[in-house]
Formats: sequence, structure tokens, C-alpha cells
Amino acid sequence: MKTDALAIPSSVEADIAPRALATARARAFGAFIREIPFPAALLDRDLTLVAVSREWAAQGIAARLSIGDDAGASGLVAAEDAGVLLACAEAGVAFSRYLPTHGDDGVERVWRTEFSACLEDGEPYAVMITARDVTGYAESVLRAERDQQRLKMALELDDLLVREYDLRTGEIYFSGTAPELQKWCVFQTDPLEIVHPDDRQRCADAVAARKIGEARVFEFRLNRDDGVETWVRSVGKVFVGQDGKPEKLVNLFKDITDRRRHTEAIETLAFKDPLTGLPNRALFQHRFQEAVTASETLGEMFGLIMIDVDHFKDINDTLGHDAGDALLKRLAGMLQHAFRSNDTVARLGGDEFAVILRGLHGEADMIRPIEKLQDLLSRPIEHGGRSFTASASIGAALHGDPDADPAHMIKNADIALYRAKAAGRNRSIVFEPSMRSEVERRLELLRDVRAALAQDEFTLFYQPVVDIREGKVAGFEALMRWVHPEQGVLTPTSFMPAFEDQDLSLKLGDVAFEAALRQMRQWLDQGVEFGRVAVNISSAQFRSGRLAEEIQERLARWNVPCQRLTIEVTENVYMGWGSDLVSETVRRLHEAGVMIALDDFGTGYASLANLRQFPIDRLKIDKSFVQNTEDEAIVKAVITLGASMGMKVVAEGVEDAEQLAALAHYGCDQIQGYHFGRPMPAEAVAGFLKGFNA
Repeated sequence: MKTDALAIPSSVEADIAPRALATARARAFGAFIREIPFPAALLDRDLTLVAVSREWAAQGIAARLSIGDDAGASGLVAAEDAGVLLACAEAGVAFSRYLPTHGDDGVERVWRTEFSACLEDGEPYAVMITARDVTGYAESVLRAERDQQRLKMALELDDLLVREYDLRTGEIYFSGTAPELQKWCVFQTDPLEIVHPDDRQRCADAVAARKIGEARVFEFRLNRDDGVETWVRSVGKVFVGQDGKPEKLVNLFKDITDRRRHTEAIETLAFKDPLTGLPNRALFQHRFQEAVTASETLGEMFGLIMIDVDHFKDINDTLGHDAGDALLKRLAGMLQHAFRSNDTVARLGGDEFAVILRGLHGEADMIRPIEKLQDLLSRPIEHGGRSFTASASIGAALHGDPDADPAHMIKNADIALYRAKAAGRNRSIVFEPSMRSEVERRLELLRDVRAALAQDEFTLFYQPVVDIREGKVAGFEALMRWVHPEQGVLTPTSFMPAFEDQDLSLKLGDVAFEAALRQMRQWLDQGVEFGRVAVNISSAQFRSGRLAEEIQERLARWNVPCQRLTIEVTENVYMGWGSDLVSETVRRLHEAGVMIALDDFGTGYASLANLRQFPIDRLKIDKSFVQNTEDEAIVKAVITLGASMGMKVVAEGVEDAEQLAALAHYGCDQIQGYHFGRPMPAEAVAGFLKGFNA
């Protein structure tokens, strides 16, 4: 679970030019290509050599993958192929040829080379080259036009099938060179019958765009009734008779299933999240840039949704990483079910997901699937014989203004996500422009707090805790104050976002603890009988795992007895991140003599079982219950509960004699609030103690 939900990964926000992205993606395949166990190479869209398989590298082929005036004599790409190679890189037009080369040893060799584009949504981003050494029979292949038998041999060597369809008589002729393939290339009336239904419309559109006499390359799955997935590449051309009318359709078919699977495996490694199978951050960036381009050129409205699982770290810590992985996979399925098939649902990393929705008509098109997702999330998840529920915080942003900068979309969605978390999580919020200024104010405040720490502007005020049974001051709670050079003394409510930032929370906690120990040492030296001082501990301070040792080391350094210190921990810290670590830490401190107080009791989610599990000396009733007469029953119950478990109960926020009398009647032990004293500077404590009269 992230500690600063506002942080926006720069790698997501950056504008990525399509060609630069294509180059980066091509280079991402390099490691895979080098391990392929057959002759292969990869060029990026600029036709720069990216990688060569080990088999070719050992033969020095890399030096001969070049285009130039003399490439026909020394390279695997002939000079006259420059144009078609460029077409392959730019438009995905595949081609192949037989090419004689001269090696360093002077021996002439003939290679059968195939050049095919690696595509993403129809756009090439690299060219893959595969080859076979056909020296020995290449001469017969090159003269195949004059020798049908040799032509058939060449087809068989390449596992190629030729199909000729007479458009006038309806008769079909096959070369007979690939029997298994031939079974599935037979049709009754329409050549598109052999195409898998999911690929048929795409092929039909390409056929409709083809001109008479023009050769077109198609890649599609065959329409097999046995369920076996078979991909073929087909080169098709319509020939015209002497009367100028179409006479025959000739197709050349090759089974490319294995190659397609290799390509898909490469793409999966580079662009798919291995746990969920969803697009990863790299593919998300590409799809987001496509949405931006469509918005700028076509005026298309699109939406962006950012999703974080609530308290995901706690799920991992309490239920185990297997449960966390099961939740992420379940959430991936929910997202795919809630959104349209053409929406991009991506996992950015950890518990972060994102959705890009194209072609929207308004905000309602984005809200409907979000509501569906929240309904799915409310259902229990079963794992390892246990049932648990999860929730998510969702931030959404809509781009429909052609004059606005769509690059701000990610920031806007992340700002909305931050608001959803700050509002209590388990909710969705759509970005509004006013939110940006609020976030900017928060960032400015955090900068000011960092500067104030450097200028030593934070200090402690002390509020008395009175034992109403003994009629004396039992101690003080140390409360942080910011002595602002312009605004005066500020309470924590004025800089609360600083406590939500893990780094600043640690620094403020360190300042508070050092200041409290320094002050206790001074009072001890002056003979001021202050009782105990309570210091609040945040969840960030527990994360080091050494908090118990650090506190005891500091107490020893300041020569302050452990019995003079109380640490206050809220319910949510006890029950939140690393509850086992928190429990062990407070137990060790308790054994050393430090008093443990459970702060703001009733506002979190601690159970009675937790009260027995943790070493707790004091229960502090939150002032929201004390000051609300309708919560009288709750206050009574907490006081009774504390007494039955041997804990003293402290009521916070007591402001008048009527509240004091009621609490004393209920059996409350100690009181803290304005009725006895407001938080005061350290130098006022001695005088307060002298003049105190309960």
C-alpha cells in the first residue's frame, strides 16, 4: 500500500512519441531473439539491427545484415530490396526471397529469407528476419518457372501450398504440397469460408480494398471444426483474362502457427503482466498515447480510471502473499467483466490498475462500469478455505475538451484517486478542476513543513491529565505545535497532511520524542513533579522494527526512567500495517516499564479480543463520544469494560463541570480537557502544578 497516493510515476506521465515507443519495444525483444534456437534477427522501424540469434551470431551474420550498393554480394538483404524492406517496416508488408551470398571463405551460399513485421493494433514496430540455408537445391528453385517438378519440390521444402480458383467454372486446383493444410483450404462458394469467424470481417475488408491484379498478404486463423488453432499467411492475387475480366484467384498458403506463437510469447514477455495477463505499464503507455492522438486528431472523448486496492499491504501481511495474488487475479477478472472488451484494462504494478475508455459520449459512459465494478468488489473472495472482502479506491478523469491538454489526464485521475483515499477509501471520485488547486495547496504545505523542520519551528505543548479520584495531576500529554513566523502557533489540524506523508511523519515523530525527553530531564533536574508524559506514536515509526530499542536507548541517553513515559497508539495503528510487529514492540516496552495507552478508543476497529491480546494500561475515550450526550451508553460501556480488564479509563475533551460530574458518576478514572487546562508551553507547567486545585 503506497504511503503517498499523490505520487505520479513519471514513466506513466511522460509523452512517448510513437516511433520512439516502437524502437523501445523492439529493443525489449532483443534478449528473447538472442536465445531463439534458429537463425533469426530483429530490426527496429528505422531498420537498425537490434539483435541476432546465437546461431547466426556464431556465423558472423550480423555483419552481413546490411543494405547498400554492394549488399547483394555480401549481405542477406539485397540492395534492390531496400524499398520492400522499408514497406515491411512502415506498412507491415511481408516478403521473402532466395538470395545468394559469399561468405568470408569465398564459398557461395543461398539463403531463403523471410521478412515479416511485428504488429501491435495493426502498426509495425519491428521487422523479424528468419532464414534457412538452402544451398544445394536453390538453383532448381530459382529456375522453377521452367520446371514444374522442381517448383513443387521448392514448395514442399517450404511447406507451401498453392491454390488456384477458376472464377468462371468454380473449379479449385491445389499443388498437393501441404496435405494437412489443404484439407482446411477447401471452400464451397466463398474463399472467405476458410477464415475463422473472428478474423473474417478483417479479411473481408482487406479483400474489398484490393485492386485487380494486386497481390495482398493476409494473416488469419483457419476455420477448423476440430478446434485446433492454425494460423496461416496467404498471398492472394486475382488474374485477369484476355477479355479484361477476372479469370482466376491464386493463393499461396504457409502455416505460420509456430512463428505466431513465438511472436505472441515475445509480446507477452514485453507487454503483459505475468500474474494477471493484463497489459502492463509499457502497453498502457502506448494505448494511452493512441487515445491522446485520437482525441487530438478526431476529437474523440476518452476517459481514464486509476484503481488502488484498499489496505492491500494489510491483506498480504495478515492473509499471506498467496491471498494477495488471488485478490489481484480476481480483481483483474472483475475489471475485464465490468468494462468493454475494447477498453484497455492494465496493471501498472503492485495493487495499481488503470483503465482507458475510448469513444465515450459523456461522463455517464464512464460511471456505469465503475458502479458495476464496485458491485463486483462487494462480493466475498474465497481463498485457502477462508473468505474475505476487499474494496478499492477509484479516481477517474474525462477528456472531452479539444482545447485541453490530454497529457494532464493521468495527473487528474491520480488527484481524484487521492481524494477518494482521503475521503475514507472504498469509493470513486471523478476529477474536477477545483481539486487541482487543493492538491497544489497540499504540496505547498508539505514544502513549508519541510522548511519549518529545518528552521526548528516545531515545539511541544503539554495538556494535563487529571486523576479525579485522587484529585491530582497524573501527567501530561505532549502535543505538537508549529510556531509559524507569520500565522502564530498552529495546531496539528493545520498541518495534518504532513502526518500522512511517511517521511515527514517520521521526522515530526523524532522531533516530538526528543523534545519530550529533553523536557522531562529538565523537569527532573528542577524537581518538578510532572508525573508521566504521554507521546503519540505513528504507524511510520513502527516500520523500522527497532522502535522498542530506539526508545529505550533514548531514555537511557537522557537518563529518564521508563516509568515516566507513556506512549499512545491509536486503534488503527494497532490493527493496521504490521499488527504483529506493533504488538511485539509495545509488549517489550511495557515489560521495560513504559505505560501503553490506546488512544481514540471507539473510532477504529479494535475488538475486545485485541484488548486482551495487547498490553494496554489506559483506554482513552475519544472526545467525540464524551461531548455527545447521545453517546452516553457508549461512554458507560467503555468505562465498565476498562474496569473489568484492569485498565484505567481516560476521557478526552472534557470542557465543563457537567461532563466532569457525569464521568465521575460513571466511574471514569482520569480526565483530560479544557475544563482543567488547555495545552500549555513547557515553561508554564511548573506554575500550573503549584496552583492546581481539583
